[in-house]
Amino acid sequence: MSELTSKEKIMQAASQLFYYNGFKGTSTRAITEQANVNVSLISYYFKNKQGLLEQMTVDYYENYLAMLDHLIEHQSIDTPENLYQVIEEIIHYKERHFQFTCFIQRELSLDNIFIRELFSTYVAKETYFLKMIAEQITKHYNFNAMKKEAFYIQFKSLINAPFTFGNEWKKDYDWDDSRPVFVNTYIEVLKKWFI
Repeated sequence: MSELTSKEKIMQAASQLFYYNGFKGTSTRAITEQANVNVSLISYYFKNKQGLLEQMTVDYYENYLAMLDHLIEHQSIDTPENLYQVIEEIIHYKERHFQFTCFIQRELSLDNIFIRELFSTYVAKETYFLKMIAEQITKHYNFNAMKKEAFYIQFKSLINAPFTFGNEWKKDYDWDDSRPVFVNTYIEVLKKWFI
C-alpha cells in the first residue's frame, strides 16, 4: 500500500479531529500537528480550514452519491437479497469513513448555518436516492403515501443509526477494534427488520 500524501494526511487528521472536537473546536495547527505536516500546507491545498472541510465534504458525498446512483441503476431491488446487498454497500461505505460520517450526522443535528448550507445539496441528493430505494422496497407492499413516508423515515434512520449514535455505542464496545464486526452484525439484524 502506498504512503499517504501530505494532502491525504491532512484530510485524515481533520476527519479524526472534527469527529472528536467538532469543526469549531479544531484548529488548523492541531490538524497539521496530527498530520505531522507543515501548517502552510493547509493554505497551499485548501486555502483555509473551511476550504478543507468543503473539499472533504465534496470527496465524501460525490463518491457516496455516485455509489448510490450506480446501485440504483444497476441493482434491481426486486428481491430481499438485492435489497440486502444495497444496504450492505451503503453501511460499509459509511463505516469506511466512520469518523467523517459521524461528524456529518452530528453537525446536521446542530444549529450551524455554515454546516447545514455546506451539506444541504448533498443531503437532498442522498434523500432522493434513499427515497428511490425505499420506493422499490415498498412497491412490494400495499402501502399508502403516509405508510411509504413512515417507512422511508425508518429506513433512513436505520441506515444512519450506527453513525448518529457512534459516540454512545463506543462507550459500550471496544469500538475501534470491533467496529467492522459490529457493523456486520448490525447489517444482519437490520436484514431481519425487512422480513
